[in-house]
This record gives sequence, C-alpha cells and structure tokens, in this order.
Amino acid sequence: MHLRGNISRLHRAAALVLAALALAGRLGDPAMAAPDNQGTPPPPPAKETKTYAARDERILDCLPEKHLRPDGSVDHAALVAHEKKRIEIINARLGTRLRVTETPHYLVCSDADTPTTAQFVRWSEALYAHLGELFGIGPQDRVWDGKCMLLLFSRRAKFEECSRTLDAHDSTSAGAYFAVEDYGTGHPKLVKICIPMDDREPRRLQELFAHEGAHAFFELYRRPGRLPLWLHEGLAEYMTTVNDPSLKAEKSRKALHAAGDRGELVRKLLAAKTGQGLKTAEYAAAFSLVDFLITDSKPKFKKLIDALKDGKPQTASLAAAYGFDLPELEKRWRAWLAAPSSK
Repeated sequence: MHLRGNISRLHRAAALVLAALALAGRLGDPAMAAPDNQGTPPPPPAKETKTYAARDERILDCLPEKHLRPDGSVDHAALVAHEKKRIEIINARLGTRLRVTETPHYLVCSDADTPTTAQFVRWSEALYAHLGELFGIGPQDRVWDGKCMLLLFSRRAKFEECSRTLDAHDSTSAGAYFAVEDYGTGHPKLVKICIPMDDREPRRLQELFAHEGAHAFFELYRRPGRLPLWLHEGLAEYMTTVNDPSLKAEKSRKALHAAGDRGELVRKLLAAKTGQGLKTAEYAAAFSLVDFLITDSKPKFKKLIDALKDGKPQTASLAAAYGFDLPELEKRWRAWLAAPSSK
C-alpha cells in the first residue's frame, strides 16, 4: 500500500492542521502538499455551511468553557467529557452509531463490529507504547490534551460526511486523515484521526492507522510542527513496521531500489520543505533513512528530533546528534542499505 499525505490549514476558532492519505483506486502513489513553514500557507478551502444549533456548533468547534483549572493547568477530564459530547452530536447529525471505547490515551469511536474495534484498541495503545519507548515518554505523560479521538466508520460515505461536517475538508480522495485543533499558546491542543474501514483487510487498516497515528504524535511531540518533510513521513512509515514487522521487507526493498538512483533523489528529499510532494521512491527512502538513524542509535535519534522541535536548523541538529552533515548521512545510509544486515 502506497501512502499519500496532504496537509492544509483551516482558519476558524482554532487553527486546524489536516493531514490525509489519498485514495485512488487503492492507495495511490505518495505525494505531499503542505504549507511551507517558512512562507504563507495556502488559502483555506471554503467552509461548508452547517445547520447545527448554536450550542452544538460551539461544542464541535471550540474548547469547553472551563478547560483550565484555577492554577492554569489543563483539566483533561473536562476535555475528555467534551470530546465524548462531540461523539453524541456527530451520531445525531450523521445518523451514525459510533460507540466509544476509552483507553489510557485514545477514545476509539467505532460503528464497526466488535472484533474490528478491538483490533484498533490494541493497535492504538501498542503504537503509543512504542513511541513512548523510543522517546522516553512514560504511560502517564501526555503528548496531546484530552485523548486522541479515533473515529472509525464502517461506511465510507459517513467518513466523508464527517470530514465535511467537522473539518470543512473534502476527503473524497482520502484514505484517512488526522486533524489537530490548535487554539494558541497556553491553550489545549486536541487531535483526532478519521478512518473509513470499508473493504480493507486488517493488515492494511493497521498500516493506515499506524501511519496517521504517528503523524498525529509527532505533530504535537514537545511542540507543534518543526520536522522536515522527510522525517515526518519517514517516521510515520517507520512506525507502521514497528506495529507490523512484516511490512519492513517490502519497504526496505523499495528503498534499496531508490538508492540505486545516484541522481538527485535523496538530496532533493533531504532538502524538501513541507510544501513539496513526495513520490513513491522518496517515501521509501524517507522510511529507510529513519530506519538507519534509529538503528544506529535511538538516543541520538531522540536528540535529533528534540533539537528540531526546539527550532534548531536541520544541519545543526544532525551534526549535534550524530556528528555528521546531510551529505555524509546520504553516504552512510547508502552503505548501510547495501549491507545484508540492514535487510
């Protein structure tokens, strides 16, 4: 399954970051379109007129009135109650029967059968545990506020309607998406992942969730944004193989094929900004570059991500963590990928 991402920003009560996996037949060739972090974001798409009562509109689009405690800390229990109320409104508006299963970090909201829903419950906490292990995040530590809402629709039409209703987002060609509601400095940030499950085998659904789940995690880890495109996509692809190791062989094979191109592929990938698109070979290379860096040293990789999240330039962050620059990274990666032990 090939993955495609698409990030855009919508401006309303909150700044809403959307990332989607596009679907063309099955999932199409990867490409990514996103606002350049160093430039002006593209204009937001027209927002569809809603028919909610004022109270419902407020619940769907805003934070609860009392989302902070007297000491200024976030009242996560109030946020979770607010998110559950959103599910009630979504069900009433869309005519769905999303049932909520609460886990330590997620609200798994599904109208699928019980075994399918149970799989996502297991996958979600397994993904969070793997990410926590990699980045030293304990079970009680938080990356997002409240809980991540994982919306699972057995019918694609309801997924698309939900996308239009909640996010003013046309998901006609999307296989899934995640959205982050950012209400500004000092306020909570809410995240949700939306996935249609019609006619997909469990292995593909797991890959789809792990990719989007990793994106949601890394978008908010430490502080929003600030990861180069190749790292954001490479991390998302890498985490699909942690939840399902059987995916690694095929991704590595594609990366080896990409490495055979001695042209500008990897150099362009490493220099790509978030407004540029990725092709299939670049997705494979991004996965493999992350695989190489993590295999070399998990502590160094965490140091690299932390430096980037703190706003340090890519070259300086890489040098501080690993002691080499981008050209040397490409050189070492090619040598590692060609070695039998990397397969």
